[in-house]
Amino acid sequence: MASVASRWGGKQHEGSNAHPPPGGEAPPTSPSRGEVRDGGGKGVGGLGSSTAQPPAEDDPLSAVAQCLEREDYRGAAIHLDAYVRAHPNQTLFRLQLADFCVRGGQVAEAKFHYERFAADAQSGPATLRPHLVTAHTKLMEIAQRRNDRFGELFHRGVGLLLLVKQMDGAPDRDEPFCEEMLCKSLRALIDAKELKPGDPRVRVYLAEALERTGNRRAADTERSAAQKGVAAGELTVSERKPLLLE
Repeated sequence: MASVASRWGGKQHEGSNAHPPPGGEAPPTSPSRGEVRDGGGKGVGGLGSSTAQPPAEDDPLSAVAQCLEREDYRGAAIHLDAYVRAHPNQTLFRLQLADFCVRGGQVAEAKFHYERFAADAQSGPATLRPHLVTAHTKLMEIAQRRNDRFGELFHRGVGLLLLVKQMDGAPDRDEPFCEEMLCKSLRALIDAKELKPGDPRVRVYLAEALERTGNRRAADTERSAAQKGVAAGELTVSERKPLLLE
C-alpha cells in the first residue's frame, strides 16, 4: 500500500529506515474473527440495507466475521456497529467500522466514523495517535471523491503535520524529509484558510505549522483569529488547548 507521503504528493522516503505512516496502516480491512476483536469505538445507526441477518445479541463479532467471509461489507458494518455501541471505549473498532462503510458504499457514514475516531484519538491513549494519520488520509480521499476542495486541503495539511509530529524524537528522523512534509502541510492549510477564513480548526492547525517553522508571530495571529471565531462544539478538547478555552 502506498505511503501517506506518496498519497499526499510527497516523495517516497528511501532507505532501510524509510518512514511509513507512523504506526502502520489502518487495521486490516478483511480481518479474521480473531483480528476483529482487537479494537473498539461507537457507531451510528441507519447503516443501510444488507442481506445479513440481524446482529447476534450474544456475539456480533461472529456475525461480522461471517459477513466478511462472503465480502458483505454492509452486513459487517451493521454487526460491528452493534458491537461498538456496546463498547464505546474500544476506539480502534471505529476505524474498522469506517472502512467497512467505505467498502459498502456508505461514504457519509464512513466520514462520520473517521471524524469521530480522530476526535477520540486526540485525547485517548498514546497508542491511538499513529492511526490519526490514517484517519486524515481517509478523510482526504473522501473529500476528493466528493469534490470537497476545502476538506481535501484541510485533511492533507493536518495529516502531514501529524506525520511530522510522529517523527519528533525519532533517532532516525530525516530532517529534509520532515521539512518537505511540513512545507506541504503549511501550503495546504494556507490554501484551506483562503477557502474558509472563518473556520477556527484550520487556523488552529495552521498556527501549529507556522510555529514549527519558527514564525511565532504569525502563529499567534492565527490562534487569536481562531479564538474570536470559535463557536461551541467546533473544536475538540485537544484542539481547544492551544487557545486556552478550557
